[in-house]
Amino acid sequence: MQIKLTNGTSIPVEMHKIKIVQKTYLLPIRDRLKAIHEAGYNTFLLRSNNVFLDMLTDSGTNAMSDNQLAAMMQADDAYAGSESFYKLQDAVKDILGFKLVMPVHQGRAAEHLLAKSFVTPGSVVIMNYHFTTSKAHVELAGGKVLELCGDEAFNTSSTDPFKGNMDLDKLNAAIEKHGAQNIAFVRMEATTNLIGGQPFSVANLRDVKKITSHYHIPLVFDGSLISEDAFLIKQREKEFKHSSIQEIYKELMGMVDILYLSGRKSTAVRGGMIATNNKEYFDKILPWLPVYEGFATYGGMSTKEVEAMAVESVR
Repeated sequence: MQIKLTNGTSIPVEMHKIKIVQKTYLLPIRDRLKAIHEAGYNTFLLRSNNVFLDMLTDSGTNAMSDNQLAAMMQADDAYAGSESFYKLQDAVKDILGFKLVMPVHQGRAAEHLLAKSFVTPGSVVIMNYHFTTSKAHVELAGGKVLELCGDEAFNTSSTDPFKGNMDLDKLNAAIEKHGAQNIAFVRMEATTNLIGGQPFSVANLRDVKKITSHYHIPLVFDGSLISEDAFLIKQREKEFKHSSIQEIYKELMGMVDILYLSGRKSTAVRGGMIATNNKEYFDKILPWLPVYEGFATYGGMSTKEVEAMAVESVR
C-alpha cells in the first residue's frame, strides 16, 4: 500500500505486523566453502543452518497469518465429513467459483491423479511450459508432453510482458497433427516456473479456451502461482488495470475445466487441491484419491492445514 505524506511524496507500507522471527546464520566464508564442498556442490544437500538466504524454492516461503494459526486449533479431525473440509469447500466456491473440491497432500499429488485419470499410453498433454513433476507424471503414464510457449519465452532480453502465453498457431498445429481424441488435456501453468515465472494473459487464455472448447479437450490450470499471475495481469494487461486480484481470479477460473495447485505458495499451507465444476471430470478423478492420498474430505492433508487453507482463501 502507498501512504501519501504531507509533502506529497508516497512511501510503500507493508499492511501487516511481524509477530514471529526466525534466526538466520551467516557463517564465516571458510565454513561456507567447507559446507558446499561436503554437499558435493549440490544445493539440495546443504543443511539449512549453513545457508544465509535460501532462494532454492518458492514453496513454503510465505508466513502464515495469525488467523490461520488460530484456525488450526479449531480443526475438525474427523476421518470423514470433517467440518474443516466444508469450510474449505465454501472458501473455494467464494473465491474461485468452483463447487467440487478434493484436497491432496501437495501439487505433484494433484498432477499424479490427473495423469492417472486422463493420460493413456500414446496420448499427448499440451502445456505452455512444463514443470518437472507435471512432465514426469505424464510420461510415467505413457503420455508425451508438448511445450508450446512462444519463441520469446526463451529470449532473456525480451521485454514481452506475457512470455508464458501459449502459441496459438503451434496449438492448432499440434491438435491437427495428433488428433483431438489423442490430446489428454491442455495445461496452462500460472506462472511458468521453469522459464523464470513468466505470466500469461487473460486474452491468451481466452483464445486457448476457444480452441479447447471447439475440440472438446479439457483445459487444466496449474494455479500454484495464480497470485503472481493475477498481479502481473493487473500490472500489464490494460483491460484489467482497475480490476481487483479476486476479480482477475474469477475471470481466469471462469474459463478452465480443472484447477489444481500447490498450497505452499498463495495459501501458505502444506497441501494442495483439485477443483472443478465438471462432475464428470470430478467423478473420474475421485476414485484415485483414497488409493494414493486419503479420504475425500482430507486427501492426504492434515485437517489443521485444511482449516488454515480455508482461512487463507478468504483473508
